[in-house]
Order: sequence, then C-alpha cells, then structure tokens
Amino acid sequence: MKRLLTVALLLLAVVALPAQEVVTFMPQWLPQTQFAGYYVALEKGFYAEEGLDVIVDHFGGSSTGTALEKIEQRKVDIITSQLISVMIERERGMHLINVLQTSQVNGLMCATHFPITSPASLDSALIGRWKVGFGEVCDLFCYKHGLHVEWVPYIQGINLFISGAVDGLLCYSYSEFLQLELATGGIREDHRIRFSDYGLNYPEDGLYVTEEFYRNHKSTVDKFVRASRRGWEYARANKEEALDISMKVIAEFNVATNRTFQRMMLDEILRLQVNPLTDIADYAPVRREVFEELNRSLIEAKILKTTLNYEEMIR
Repeated sequence: MKRLLTVALLLLAVVALPAQEVVTFMPQWLPQTQFAGYYVALEKGFYAEEGLDVIVDHFGGSSTGTALEKIEQRKVDIITSQLISVMIERERGMHLINVLQTSQVNGLMCATHFPITSPASLDSALIGRWKVGFGEVCDLFCYKHGLHVEWVPYIQGINLFISGAVDGLLCYSYSEFLQLELATGGIREDHRIRFSDYGLNYPEDGLYVTEEFYRNHKSTVDKFVRASRRGWEYARANKEEALDISMKVIAEFNVATNRTFQRMMLDEILRLQVNPLTDIADYAPVRREVFEELNRSLIEAKILKTTLNYEEMIR
C-alpha cells in the first residue's frame, strides 16, 4: 500500500509540474564566447528553473542576414544586438526594447598598416568594414574629425588585412583584433586606435525584444533576463567551465576556432562588461544621458533624423 501511495504521489507531482514555455533566442553572430553567459544559463538549467525551454539559434558564417531581420519577421523572440543598430532600426519602424545591457564599454577599434599619430591619419584610408553593419561608431568618429574613408565591405575574418588589400580593418577588441594579434605576432600600439578613447564609449551588446512581445510576455522576458544575468555571473566566477560549455556549442555548429582564442575572447568580453562608474559588472541599464548624447551625435552625423524616446527603448 505504501509503495502504491508513493507512486501515486510521484505521478501527481509530475502532473503538477508547469509546462515550460518555449522561447527562441538568437545572438547576433556565430557561436563564440561573446555569448558564453547564455550558453551557461542553458547548460546549467537556469532557464529551465525559470520555466523556460530556450532554443538557441545562430546564423551560418556565410550568411549576410542578421538577428534583427529574424526578430522583425517574428521568427525569434529575443536577440542580442547593439544599441546603435537598434536605434537606427527603430527610426525605420522596428520597435525593439532593451531589456538587459551586458556591454558597458565600447570595443570597436581600427588596426592599420601605418602609424596613427592623430585621427587625421585615417583620412583617405581604405578600410575593411563588416557587410552586416556594426561600424557606426567609426562613422561618428569620421564625422567628428572630418575624415573621408573608403570602405571595403567584408563578411568576416582578417584576410583583407593580412593580404594587404586594405590599409586598415575595423575590428572588435574581443574578436578580429585578437585574430590579428595571433596572426601577426602583435599589432603595434601606434597601428591601432580605440574609438572609446575619443569620446565614443557607447555601450554595445544587450538583449532586445519587440514591443509586442514585451507587452504580451513581460513575465517571460523577466525570467529570461534573470536567468541570463545569472548565466553571465556564473561564467565570470567559473571561466574554464564557461569555456567548456561554449566550446560544446561551437563544435555543434562546426565553427573553426580554438580554445586559446575563445578564452582570450571571453576574458575581453568580461572586461567590457565592467561598468567604469562602479568598477563591477552590474549590468546597469544604458544611462539616459548616454542614450540622449548618442542620439544627438547620430542626428548631427546624419545617421539618424529622429529624436528617440529613452523610456520607450530602455527597461
């Protein structure tokens, strides 16, 4: 009798378990440790503990599509993207909301084959730039300093630079710049420029959802944000385990890379998440004054025409 009662109670417990809500999530690029916190949250069961069944999707390396296109087509629920990209898309009619800001420091750089003595050194240079965007901070830099640059579009990699086909290459401190360092034995200090050093330290990566999804599924969004933040905090405290988890995802998608490079990327991503105002990774929302200053700069550079509403975009 006791055994039957135990079995019955177990069955009742199983029946009582709430069904998990399926959520589709797409980072803005290939699997890499740039997104380690999300992989950790999935692997460690943080999403499941919130009642979420999270499906992570990625574009292939040869694709010129973006996560922004997928969320606009309602093919995914939540994406990572960059603040400037989302501001530009909002003016075009895509209303996305920032629900978690992970990046606190801008990582955009330019590596060159020639010495950079001042911003004017980049004038008339032939510079490689991603075909899918993410170079608007450099546009602001060029506008601010009156520079005219000839852009050469590319999808990924550093071959344009290594082959000498361009004078310089836009790169991120956690990605292409690390590849260049490894491939060349080191980029000289006077052959690189960080745009954050020139008053352009605008936050980058964050989590975004459509206004419609946020309105109809706010509880779901809150759960995803909570678990994602927990994933990043775990990754920071357990970097090697986070690297192990990330490498499994990378292998699943057959991305050509190695553990050494991905460890370097993770270290730099975690550095970029540290808030300069608090000296900790507090994942604070984009500050109003930063948002409004960026909006004004984009309007002055004729990248935007519209004054955007902070409350409508930042949660």
